[in-house]
Amino acid sequence: MSDNRKILYTAGCHGNFIKYLFDCHDAKEILPTPFNENGNAHEHSLVNNNRNFDLCNKKDFGLELKFKGKKYTIVWEGFDSFFYAMSSYTDRGGHLIQSGIQLVEHDLKQYEETYGVEVNISKILREHFNYDIDSNGQPPRAVLRNYFLLSFYTHFNHVLWLRNNELQHMESQKIKLLDILDANSLKSVLHDIFGYALDIDSVHKSFMTKNASYQQLQLVKSVLTDVALKKDCREQIAKLNIISEAYILFCLDIKNFDIPFHIGNDFFKSTKDIAEYIDHFPEYMKNPNNIFYKEHKHYQRKAIK
Repeated sequence: MSDNRKILYTAGCHGNFIKYLFDCHDAKEILPTPFNENGNAHEHSLVNNNRNFDLCNKKDFGLELKFKGKKYTIVWEGFDSFFYAMSSYTDRGGHLIQSGIQLVEHDLKQYEETYGVEVNISKILREHFNYDIDSNGQPPRAVLRNYFLLSFYTHFNHVLWLRNNELQHMESQKIKLLDILDANSLKSVLHDIFGYALDIDSVHKSFMTKNASYQQLQLVKSVLTDVALKKDCREQIAKLNIISEAYILFCLDIKNFDIPFHIGNDFFKSTKDIAEYIDHFPEYMKNPNNIFYKEHKHYQRKAIK
């Protein structure tokens, strides 16, 4: 009989995929792949010795306390991983089968009705952005982008950030999110746990091929690099989704500190446009974000450069 194990993680950090791989190692074979169209692994059975619990989900949080077993926690560090986790659970969490981010961009109401777990985007838009989707219909892109920008600006209060900090300090065997995204690193992790590692290369390739959030993270890094080098590139910009656009603006804001990056529906067309915006922003208009003043403990110019 295999040992009972519980896998604890924050939303978007592949707890279902790790549970699937644990089950494969207990069975000593690669089981049928669990991925649906958008790449999540929710189609895998929940019935066996390994259980996974998303601690951002109130139901899972309570249920986890009742399940006895050795703890394995998926943990991450830094803004890039925060962005990745947010993108991942938005795009393929809950009961979603197709891209959730595309649905948010085109039909937020249907997204909230389809997700299957409580979603508060429209509520926050109504309370903090003076936008009611019941009265006004689908929000403009700028409104949605600013919603995600607010999530980044207030990351320290976000459930992802708070739960991840708890997992970091929990007595458990840690599995790093970055190791899950690399096949060789993940095989090493599995070998440490089970004493051997199956050949997961094929299933991991499928996992990464369907991983739109990872692909967006690479695009974001490429855009920010090209801005720093003042290159003129349009192709990456055109492929960004709404959360990636918001994260780029957040990164630019905390790096440049006193140059605001609040824009309308249309995003920058090229990396050169961004570089020129920064280089030629008028000195007399420079002023740090109000949140930087209010939350100065988290936003200090020297600390974030």
